[in-house]
Amino acid sequence: MTMTIEQLEQFDSLVQRIERYARQKPAYYRFRVGLLAALGYAYVGFVFLLLCAIVWALRLAVLHLNAEYLIDRLNWITFLLALGVAKLFFFNFPRPKGLELNRQEVPELFDIIDEMTAALSAPKFHHILLTDDLNAGVFQRPRFGFFGWQENYLILGLPLMQALSPGQFRAVVAHELGHLSGNDHRFSGWIYRIRKILFDVAEKFQKEERGVFFPFKWFFSWYGPFFNAYSFVLARAHEYEADRCAVDLAGANNKAEALIQLEISSAFLQKRFWPKLYKKAASLQEPPEEAIANLLSELRTGISPQDASKWLALGLAEKTDNDDTHPSLSDRLGAIGYQTNPEELPAAIEETAAMHFFGDKLENFAASVNLQWQKEIAKTWQKLHAQGEQQERNLQVLEEKSQNSYLTVEQSWKLAYLTWKEKGKAAATPLFQAVLDRESHHPRANYQLGQILLEQKDSRGIGYLETAIAQDPEMEIAAGKLLYSFHRQEGQLEKAEEYRERSEAIYEDWKRSRRERGSISYLDRFLPHNLPAEEMEQIAEQLSHIPEIREAYLVRKAVAVFPEKPLYVLGIIRRFVKGTGRNYKYDPDLIAQIETELNFSGEVVVLIFQQHTAKLKNAVRQVESSLIYHC
Repeated sequence: MTMTIEQLEQFDSLVQRIERYARQKPAYYRFRVGLLAALGYAYVGFVFLLLCAIVWALRLAVLHLNAEYLIDRLNWITFLLALGVAKLFFFNFPRPKGLELNRQEVPELFDIIDEMTAALSAPKFHHILLTDDLNAGVFQRPRFGFFGWQENYLILGLPLMQALSPGQFRAVVAHELGHLSGNDHRFSGWIYRIRKILFDVAEKFQKEERGVFFPFKWFFSWYGPFFNAYSFVLARAHEYEADRCAVDLAGANNKAEALIQLEISSAFLQKRFWPKLYKKAASLQEPPEEAIANLLSELRTGISPQDASKWLALGLAEKTDNDDTHPSLSDRLGAIGYQTNPEELPAAIEETAAMHFFGDKLENFAASVNLQWQKEIAKTWQKLHAQGEQQERNLQVLEEKSQNSYLTVEQSWKLAYLTWKEKGKAAATPLFQAVLDRESHHPRANYQLGQILLEQKDSRGIGYLETAIAQDPEMEIAAGKLLYSFHRQEGQLEKAEEYRERSEAIYEDWKRSRRERGSISYLDRFLPHNLPAEEMEQIAEQLSHIPEIREAYLVRKAVAVFPEKPLYVLGIIRRFVKGTGRNYKYDPDLIAQIETELNFSGEVVVLIFQQHTAKLKNAVRQVESSLIYHC
């Protein structure tokens, strides 16, 4: 559910107050959460009965007039009105996607799930789905919308099963079943499920701008965020309770090692596997057929102990915050009494859960999941392919221009960055250095060169990253992680802890900055861009090569957090290009093209002005010298 910056800050403040209250008066807190949950159902039930009463009263009024010729028509109208009222409450929640598993194919997997379901008095699952995610979860789909009658799904990620041993996998499934447990934590589980349903309902009303019954939209615009915040503390406590269920059924070691393995595997996929795979989109028009098979193979053999220790240390350094009900890794391990050291990794897994449960059928399941992944990612892959081609063209143009004429600093930066993306670190290093020879305090060039040097165990990277942080305080988070990992690997634990504390100190400001920069509204204050004429000419020249652009406006948004770092807003007015037909670029595709081809190292948000953003367009156009291009 989308919240404004003010709502997010109010949410954080409310959660902090409720946490204190819950510690002081836990019984009263749980009672209040129960009343709030009941209020949601009571309001919907009241409105439902009220509408039915109004419809029936109208029918009685017409009957009282003795207008017999209207009776048949009135019955039909009453029936249609009743259907309309009912439709307000019976939402259609989509079924989750995944490959359906059946007991005949994997009987042992179903037997273990049945065993744990019975042990936790959890409801039985109607469907067990296999997906391409490094995750597992339970999903209850209400058949009758707000009024329930749940259809229960257990969703298992094939990569997750490949990353864990059978015992560790058992702990993960037990945790998910713990969310539905009917044992000692029944109330927390009920609130956990109600919270999800009410959250989905509130989000549904928020998204549907038209045709939404006003009393619902008004009520849930207040109730949704408030109940979300008020029940947040209980939902987080329920995560700990689900972890205890996992410990009871699978053991503390299996639960802890599952958390550790998933932390490491998640970092590997995000930082190594998926970026390397998506890079192939530039040369491949279709998603590869062996992607999931390669993923499973690399999860087994592609993670070095050095990388595993580094990623585990970073995971353990993360702190619990209010962005998610899940506690941090270190807090979850501490709650089950497990002491860990990033240098002491869990023992290597001889047989993964995927190998154990699927046996000789694993290859077939991987192929089926890959087909599903190919279908789901097809459109995204096409966009990545187009962006890759655009990047290659832009790189070629910049390389040719660098041989024949003078590049601006921003063009030199883009040349270095695209070279790094397309050709690797070795080719890009001298180009980043060339940018710094011209502008020694360029924050992004300092960051990229510092990152490359630290990856090569070269301590000169520290100075470059410190310069980047000095020029752009937001880089304290990303650069701090690099410096923390480097000093840990060098055995300089005190220095590593210093960088961790620095990142932690600025983290709340960084979150506020991301929120502030993540939304653009006509209510914001906009300032002239104040860029040099040379750079403006370069930007205008680049925009002139995109035929869909009629006018372009550039301004700065006034920001309260880190005001020394400008946030630019580039507003585009489209023009109709005759003969585009099937090649017509929709707004997201046009924005992606502009972002890819624009040689601009500052932080910029690209917007397409439409009818519903007329107020924003007017606010931007009123800024002095905001029009930078028109044709």
